Amino acid sequence: MSDDDGPTPGVVTGAVSVGTAPLPFLAVYTMLFLGHGLIHPVHPPDITSSQRGETIAGCVTAALFVLLCFGIVWFLNGSRRWPFAIMQLAVAGAGVYFLVDSTKGGPLVSVLLILAAAVALALAFAPAAWRHVGRRSPRPVDTAYGTVGLGVREEPEPVSGYSTAR
Repeated sequence: MSDDDGPTPGVVTGAVSVGTAPLPFLAVYTMLFLGHGLIHPVHPPDITSSQRGETIAGCVTAALFVLLCFGIVWFLNGSRRWPFAIMQLAVAGAGVYFLVDSTKGGPLVSVLLILAAAVALALAFAPAAWRHVGRRSPRPVDTAYGTVGLGVREEPEPVSGYSTAR
């Protein structure tokens, strides 16, 4: 979809808005883990058992930050939705992991990330989001989202040259 094709659907804008919630956390954790791994080691390490592990964790969070940014841009442009969806699933999975393991931090951030990822995924698969990426949504998706008011199917464009007016 090019920029001239029309406005971005509201559900896509909403999915992207909510889907950006992990970005500040990833940026902060990248700096924190790299700092503790390369510059100022702490004892005990934050999430691993070694200084090297902290450095690796910082590199992983930096990579996730970049991948999520690309996923957001691709989805917003209408070219791809799957990188955005995969990254949101990864965010939700990490949130569940950190929620279950109480040694990895408090539950508030984990719950926030899980909820944000769930809402972003729900909006990313609404019928308007399917059309935004050039796909036709399956009928069960239309039915499921129609019950909450997000599954309105576009009417086919009228055939030019024919008129019902007299």
